[in-house]
Amino acid sequence: MVTLMDTTKLTTVISLLVALSIASERLVDIIKGLVPWLNQQRRKPAEEGWRKAALQVIAVFAGITTAWLAGPAVPAFLPHDFTGKLALGLLASGGSGFWNSILTYVTKAKDVKAAEAESRQIEARAKKGTLPKHGH
Repeated sequence: MVTLMDTTKLTTVISLLVALSIASERLVDIIKGLVPWLNQQRRKPAEEGWRKAALQVIAVFAGITTAWLAGPAVPAFLPHDFTGKLALGLLASGGSGFWNSILTYVTKAKDVKAAEAESRQIEARAKKGTLPKHGH
Protein backbone atom coordinates (compact mmCIF):
# COMPACT_ATOMS: atom_id res chain seq x y z
CA MET A 1 0.00 0.00 0.00
CA VAL A 2 1.36 3.41 -0.96
CA THR A 3 0.97 6.26 1.50
CA LEU A 4 1.29 9.81 0.26
CA MET A 5 3.24 12.48 2.12
CA ASP A 6 1.17 15.53 2.99
CA THR A 7 2.18 18.81 1.38
CA THR A 8 3.39 20.34 4.66
CA LYS A 9 5.90 17.52 5.17
CA LEU A 10 6.87 17.68 1.51
CA THR A 11 7.48 21.43 1.78
CA THR A 12 9.57 20.81 4.91
CA VAL A 13 11.71 18.20 3.15
CA ILE A 14 12.25 20.38 0.08
CA SER A 15 13.11 23.41 2.25
CA LEU A 16 15.65 21.24 4.06
CA LEU A 17 17.12 20.16 0.72
CA VAL A 18 17.37 23.80 -0.41
CA ALA A 19 19.25 24.68 2.78
CA LEU A 20 21.53 21.63 2.52
CA SER A 21 22.20 22.40 -1.15
CA ILE A 22 23.16 25.99 -0.40
CA ALA A 23 25.45 24.89 2.44
CA SER A 24 27.10 22.19 0.34
CA GLU A 25 27.57 24.66 -2.55
CA ARG A 26 29.38 26.98 -0.13
CA LEU A 27 31.61 24.09 0.92
CA VAL A 28 32.42 23.37 -2.73
CA ASP A 29 33.19 27.09 -3.26
CA ILE A 30 35.59 27.02 -0.29
CA ILE A 31 37.37 23.98 -1.72
CA LYS A 32 37.53 25.64 -5.16
CA GLY A 33 39.12 28.69 -3.50
CA LEU A 34 41.77 26.51 -1.89
CA VAL A 35 42.54 24.51 -5.05
CA PRO A 36 43.15 26.91 -7.97
CA TRP A 37 43.03 24.09 -10.55
CA LEU A 38 39.36 23.54 -9.68
CA ASN A 39 38.48 27.23 -9.84
CA GLN A 40 39.65 27.95 -13.38
CA GLN A 41 38.09 26.62 -16.57
CA ARG A 42 40.46 24.71 -18.85
CA ARG A 43 40.85 25.33 -22.57
CA LYS A 44 41.48 21.70 -23.42
CA PRO A 45 38.20 19.75 -23.43
CA ALA A 46 39.77 16.70 -21.76
CA GLU A 47 41.16 18.78 -18.88
CA GLU A 48 37.85 20.63 -18.50
CA GLY A 49 36.04 17.29 -18.40
CA TRP A 50 38.29 16.11 -15.57
CA ARG A 51 37.80 19.40 -13.71
CA LYS A 52 34.00 19.14 -14.00
CA ALA A 53 34.06 15.50 -12.92
CA ALA A 54 36.19 16.40 -9.90
CA LEU A 55 33.73 19.16 -8.98
CA GLN A 56 30.82 16.72 -9.21
CA VAL A 57 32.57 14.25 -6.91
CA ILE A 58 33.39 17.07 -4.47
CA ALA A 59 29.74 18.22 -4.63
CA VAL A 60 28.54 14.72 -3.70
CA PHE A 61 30.94 14.51 -0.75
CA ALA A 62 30.03 18.06 0.30
CA GLY A 63 26.33 17.18 0.17
CA ILE A 64 26.79 14.03 2.26
CA THR A 65 29.01 15.86 4.77
CA THR A 66 26.52 18.70 5.07
CA ALA A 67 23.62 16.26 5.56
CA TRP A 68 25.57 14.43 8.27
CA LEU A 69 26.46 17.69 10.07
CA ALA A 70 22.84 18.90 9.83
CA GLY A 71 21.55 15.70 11.45
CA PRO A 72 19.95 17.43 14.47
CA ALA A 73 17.97 19.73 12.15
CA VAL A 74 16.52 16.87 10.11
CA PRO A 75 12.80 16.34 10.88
CA ALA A 76 11.92 13.24 12.90
CA PHE A 77 9.75 11.78 10.10
CA LEU A 78 12.87 11.30 7.92
CA PRO A 79 15.29 8.40 8.46
CA HIS A 80 18.28 9.35 10.62
CA ASP A 81 20.40 6.33 9.72
CA PHE A 82 23.37 6.21 7.34
CA THR A 83 21.16 5.52 4.32
CA GLY A 84 18.94 8.51 5.13
CA LYS A 85 21.93 10.83 5.44
CA LEU A 86 23.42 9.43 2.24
CA ALA A 87 20.15 10.01 0.36
CA LEU A 88 19.82 13.58 1.68
CA GLY A 89 23.43 14.29 0.76
CA LEU A 90 23.05 12.95 -2.77
CA LEU A 91 19.84 14.93 -3.27
CA ALA A 92 21.44 18.09 -1.84
CA SER A 93 24.38 17.76 -4.22
CA GLY A 94 21.96 18.37 -7.10
CA GLY A 95 22.05 22.10 -6.45
CA SER A 96 19.88 24.66 -4.74
CA GLY A 97 18.48 26.09 -7.98
CA PHE A 98 16.80 22.78 -8.75
CA TRP A 99 15.31 22.48 -5.25
CA ASN A 100 14.18 26.11 -5.24
CA SER A 101 12.16 25.51 -8.40
CA ILE A 102 10.64 22.34 -6.89
CA LEU A 103 9.79 24.24 -3.69
CA THR A 104 8.05 26.96 -5.72
CA TYR A 105 6.00 24.32 -7.53
CA VAL A 106 4.97 22.55 -4.30
CA THR A 107 4.09 25.86 -2.63
CA LYS A 108 1.90 26.84 -5.58
CA ALA A 109 0.21 23.41 -5.53
CA LYS A 110 -0.43 23.83 -1.81
CA ASP A 111 -1.96 27.28 -2.45
CA VAL A 112 -4.24 25.80 -5.13
CA LYS A 113 -5.38 23.05 -2.74
CA ALA A 114 -6.14 25.65 -0.04
CA ALA A 115 -8.10 27.79 -2.52
CA GLU A 116 -10.09 24.76 -3.69
CA ALA A 117 -10.91 23.83 -0.08
CA GLU A 118 -12.04 27.40 0.65
CA SER A 119 -14.19 27.40 -2.49
CA ARG A 120 -15.85 24.13 -1.42
CA GLN A 121 -16.57 25.59 2.03
CA ILE A 122 -18.17 28.69 0.48
CA GLU A 123 -20.29 26.52 -1.83
CA ALA A 124 -21.40 24.35 1.10
CA ARG A 125 -22.37 27.40 3.17
CA ALA A 126 -24.22 28.90 0.21
CA LYS A 127 -26.25 25.71 -0.19
CA LYS A 128 -27.11 25.77 3.53
CA GLY A 129 -27.89 29.47 3.42
CA THR A 130 -25.32 30.26 6.12
CA LEU A 131 -23.29 32.86 4.28
CA PRO A 132 -22.72 35.95 6.43
CA LYS A 133 -25.02 38.88 5.68
CA HIS A 134 -23.21 41.95 4.36
CA GLY A 135 -25.30 44.80 5.78
CA HIS A 136 -23.94 48.33 5.90
